[in-house]
Amino acid sequence: MPIFALLSACSGGSGGALVSTPTPPASYTKIADMTGDRTFQTGGIQYNSAPSGFSNTSTFAFGNGVTVAYTAASDSYKLTAPDGSTVTFDPSNIQAPPAGSTTQVWAKTAGTIHDQFSLSVPTVSGVPLSYTLTGSWQHFDTATNTALVRLAVGGAPTIASDMPKTGTATYSTTVGGAANMPGGATPSYLLTGNSTATFSANFGTGAISTTLTLAGTQPSTGATVTNFGTFTGTGSIGSGGPGFTGTLAGTGANGVFSGAFFGPQALEMGYDWSLNGGSFTAVGAVTGRKN
Repeated sequence: MPIFALLSACSGGSGGALVSTPTPPASYTKIADMTGDRTFQTGGIQYNSAPSGFSNTSTFAFGNGVTVAYTAASDSYKLTAPDGSTVTFDPSNIQAPPAGSTTQVWAKTAGTIHDQFSLSVPTVSGVPLSYTLTGSWQHFDTATNTALVRLAVGGAPTIASDMPKTGTATYSTTVGGAANMPGGATPSYLLTGNSTATFSANFGTGAISTTLTLAGTQPSTGATVTNFGTFTGTGSIGSGGPGFTGTLAGTGANGVFSGAFFGPQALEMGYDWSLNGGSFTAVGAVTGRKN
C-alpha cells in the first residue's frame, strides 16, 4: 500500500457578465487514503556522515529535493536524487520495524554500498499528521564507514492558490534528530523526546520564525540528558508555492533549514535542519500542526 501521494486539486472559473461562480476550495487526499501510482517532490537537506560527525550540508528547496515515484503494481519506490542518482526499493527490501514504530524501512546492499530508505508519519502531541511525511535516504559505504544522507519532507503540499496570503499562525511541533561530538560514534546523542521547537509564519510578509532547543541522550546509556542550547531561525516562504528556507544561529553553532507547508490552508508543516559548531554537529526534522 502506498504511503506517499500527491494532492488532488479542484479549480473553478467565472460565469457570465452578471454572475460569477466561486472557486471551489482545494481538495486534498489524506496520507491514510492515498492509493495508486504517484510521483512527487520533496524538500530538505543533504549531508555527509562519518564517525567524526556530519559535514558538507546543503539544502534543497521544496520541489528540488529527492523525487519519489511509487508504482502500485510492484509496490515499489524509485528515489531520484538532485544529482540524478537513483535507487529502487520493493517489498523484498522491507525491514521489520521496531514495535510501535510509525517508521517503515527498506534496505538493500550491493557490494560495499548499503542503501536505506525510511518513511515516517510524524505525530504531534501523540496524534499522527494527516498530510505530512518525513523520510531519509542513506547511501552508506561500508569500506570507508561514510555515508551520504538525504533528509526530506513530503506528502500533500499546500497548493499555491490555497496558501494563506494574510494573517499569522503558530504551530505545535515535534522534534527529531541526532547530534555528534568530535571523535564520537555517529550518532552520539539522540535528540528525539528531549528537544522542543517553536514555529510561526507571517503569511502576509512571507516571514518564517522558529527556535530549536536541543537536548539528547546517548543510546549506550540513555540516562544523562545533555543540553546543546537554543537556536533561532529566520526564513521566508518561496514565491508561488508552499516551500520555505532559512538559517539558524545560536551559541557555538549555525545552520540551515528547508521545508514546506502541507494540507489545506497550510494546516501542517515540516522542515529538515542542520547545525554545525566547534563542539558538535546535529541534524534532524521538525514537523507541526497549526494551532
